[in-house]
Order: sequence, then structure tokens, then C-alpha cells
Amino acid sequence: MPFVIIVGGPSGTGKTTTATLLAKHYDCPYIEGDDLHPKSNVEKMSRGEPLTDDDRWDWLEKISHVSVEKAKSPDNNSGICVTSCSMLKRSYRTFLSEKGEEAEFRYVFLHASYDNIIKRVAARQNHFLKLNMVKLQFDIMEVPKSDELLKNGGKAIAVDCESGTPDQLADLIVHQLDL
Repeated sequence: MPFVIIVGGPSGTGKTTTATLLAKHYDCPYIEGDDLHPKSNVEKMSRGEPLTDDDRWDWLEKISHVSVEKAKSPDNNSGICVTSCSMLKRSYRTFLSEKGEEAEFRYVFLHASYDNIIKRVAARQNHFLKLNMVKLQFDIMEVPKSDELLKNGGKAIAVDCESGTPDQLADLIVHQLDL
């Protein structure tokens, strides 16, 4: 069965960097989930307005569908696709799996302290997310725990992105995913 690895967490945790390193390790396609947002979502976030769950469902469904198709593609010898997507809530992770039933999903949830994230996001250039949105992301964030964790029979791992360099974190994730 094909595998989809979703790298998530709030803005500024290094989702793109980590996902790119994982895709390189697995020699598989990488999808930047932000690129799949409908124009209306990007415009809303650019105005500093938070997305609602209703804004997210179609986007999440598209992420699931595109990721599964890339993982299943005949020209993808790895059978794996790595995608970045905030997936801040457990319900979003469940939805992604349900919509992508033709693949096995694994979730890598990156997290860090609020202060560190604010510094990282403030240093970014050319990104649509406004600083005030970080607080809103932290307000709804549900770091995977207990039965959602891979070690307890779930599909997720939670990684403190302040605990090492991007390469060290990627190595840790590869070891924990054990694909």
C-alpha cells in the first residue's frame, strides 16, 4: 500500500524544510500544501483573517487526494509522497486519512515554543501568513498524544523542532517512522 507522510504543525516550525529532507531521503515526491490553498483562503489569511474549519475541509480533501495520487503514481518507485500541511487539529488528521483511504498515512507534527515560533515567522519574507495568525494557530493546535501516537498504535509522531538541526530532526523522524 502507498504511504503518505504529512509534515505539520504551526507556521515557523520548519515544515517545508523537514518535508523536503524527508522527500530527499525517501526519493519521493514532495507537495507544498500551501500551494493547494484556494485563492480565497490565501486572500483571507493575507488580510490577517483566520481560516475556519469550513474554509479548510476542501483544501484538506485536495491535499489528501493529490498526495495519494502522487504516492500511487506508476513513475514513483518509492510508493511514498511527503506533503506539508499544518493539520493543527486531530479532526483534520482524521479527515485526511479518511479521504485518502487508498494509502496509509503517517503524521509528523512539529512543534516549538510560542516565542521561538514568533521569531521565526517574523524573520520570514514573502509569506502570506501574518504574525497575529500564529497566536490563532496556537489557540487551536492539538499536538498528537496518547492513542494518536505511532508508538501507541496511532499514525502520528510529535517532534519538538527546537531539539536539533533540520538534518538531525529528519534522521530522528525517519527512525521513528520506520518505513
